[in-house]
Amino acid sequence: IRQRDSLSCVKCNLFQDDSLKLYSRKLDIHHIDYNKKLSIPENCCSLCIRCNIEVNYNRLHWTKFFQSLLSERYGYKYSENGEIIIEVKNEI
Repeated sequence: IRQRDSLSCVKCNLFQDDSLKLYSRKLDIHHIDYNKKLSIPENCCSLCIRCNIEVNYNRLHWTKFFQSLLSERYGYKYSENGEIIIEVKNEI
């Protein structure tokens, strides 16, 4: 996930090297729908610790925010009620 997000926080754009300098830690992997059992790319993004703490409030807002962002950046698809849509291509 960190590699996919270019080793930067998707919310504030802080690079992982800078996060290590400021916070002595790598970027966190945030679960967009707050379900840690659903660790697929469509449900995860890289956040610095400061942003990860911030997004633990008003969760519905942040779920929609990150789904919109990942949809725009990576073409991921989500339903109106926030469910992840996985497209499977059957190539024979």
